[in-house]
Amino acid sequence: MAEEDTRSFADERRRLLGELDLERKQLVRNIETCRIRDIDRPIIGEWSLKDIVGHVSSWEAEIVTALRDASEGRRPGLLDFDESTTDTWNADHVERKRSLNFWSVLEQLKDGRERLLELLADFSNADVGEPGRVPNRLVASIVEHDREHWHHVAAYLAGMPGVRERSLASVPSDAGTND
Repeated sequence: MAEEDTRSFADERRRLLGELDLERKQLVRNIETCRIRDIDRPIIGEWSLKDIVGHVSSWEAEIVTALRDASEGRRPGLLDFDESTTDTWNADHVERKRSLNFWSVLEQLKDGRERLLELLADFSNADVGEPGRVPNRLVASIVEHDREHWHHVAAYLAGMPGVRERSLASVPSDAGTND
């Protein structure tokens, strides 16, 4: 691999990880801006703030599992996720966390990010920085997922009826990849 490619992969990795950090900070900032009463009452559709936090932490746990599989040379099952079942999957995972205390769910969000970053430290710059590689696509999907949900919460806080449409799927597709 040429030195220039190596440097550009390192730059792209830094950019992507910076974006990962930025989007999570914005999500947390918006969560912290919500009122206590928003924790358990629906604020976006049928979801409360706790449901949104639980949903984001559940998706990130799936990404961590997929990255672990990739690091061990296995094809991540998440790449074969049937997007037609997304609503059912979301509802099931939100329901699983409904009985938990909000602060526990928020701690899961924090712990999940720490696990993600620890796991990413073991990947090469090319794995994370080269567009199309599995780790790169998984990290990009988390960036977009955090962005999508902080936009939802921001729209709620602003009293806006609609939210920005997401530009990427939450689940990384397998089309046109170069694992």
